[in-house]
Amino acid sequence: MADLFRKAGEIWGKADRAVGGWLPGGGYGSPLTQYVKSRPTFVPGERTLEGDIAGALNAAAGVAANSRSVVKSAVQNSPDFVKDTLSSGLNQLPASVNLFGRYYTGLGDRGLQFSQQYKDKLFGMVEEADKNQPVRLSGLKQEEKSMTEFFKMPADPSYYKPTNDMLAEIRSDIKNMESGKIQFKSRAGRKDDTDALGGYGTSLGSAWFTKTPDGGYTTDERYDFMYAGDDKKYPIPYGPFSKGAQMPTPSEGFAYGAAQTLLGRQPKFMTGKGGSSPEAAFGRAVVAKLDSDPFNYTLKLNRPQ
Repeated sequence: MADLFRKAGEIWGKADRAVGGWLPGGGYGSPLTQYVKSRPTFVPGERTLEGDIAGALNAAAGVAANSRSVVKSAVQNSPDFVKDTLSSGLNQLPASVNLFGRYYTGLGDRGLQFSQQYKDKLFGMVEEADKNQPVRLSGLKQEEKSMTEFFKMPADPSYYKPTNDMLAEIRSDIKNMESGKIQFKSRAGRKDDTDALGGYGTSLGSAWFTKTPDGGYTTDERYDFMYAGDDKKYPIPYGPFSKGAQMPTPSEGFAYGAAQTLLGRQPKFMTGKGGSSPEAAFGRAVVAKLDSDPFNYTLKLNRPQ
């Protein structure tokens, strides 16, 4: 009997380790427990409250990232009615949460819908961008001309590549505008778009719209993150936070930003920006630990009634 209990305990312990230490009595210790024991700091020899909170958030982000493959597999192998129920539930959530939930679970654009309020407000902003585009196009052509002249001047060779990259982007924008596409610039960081869960900066981002015959607009978008998988892309951490600080990994940096925001200690230049919310920063910490796995979707806007 004792041997049976021992084997049962071993199985329970393995299960506890597999789910990240969250099973009671499993003995592995949750990431939060392990963090409290190890208490890593961003500044050697210095304990800070934001550093403690950042470590806890980063541990939680690790659990979310490590659980993603299991969640995605379960969703993909579930019956259609389960997928449709999940899709319907996600559609009831704010736009950013809806899209991220689909990214995380692998559900993609299956049954994707946006609230009418979200679409009506976006229609107005795209329509305004449409009206202002001739001015924007003229300004881009002036920028193109100025940057082309720059290459005729003697300069440090190190300046040429970034300038050439900017010039290529400007020319791409000009080409799209002249083909009839309407540029919608990301509102991330704007003081009038501070809703991290339902704002346009954290959901749609930047997009190219086209007019439809019925007076509406449509876009074929790709939901992805430029910082997806950064922990693997940049194994050598980047960016110390203060003098003498050890450099955090990308996900740790995002977790630290979330902690600063929670405590109201974020840098002044970030204050009031929707993209600097703790929810958004925590989401970035999760994504930085995940491999890139984008999905495409279509968003159609009709003129509000």
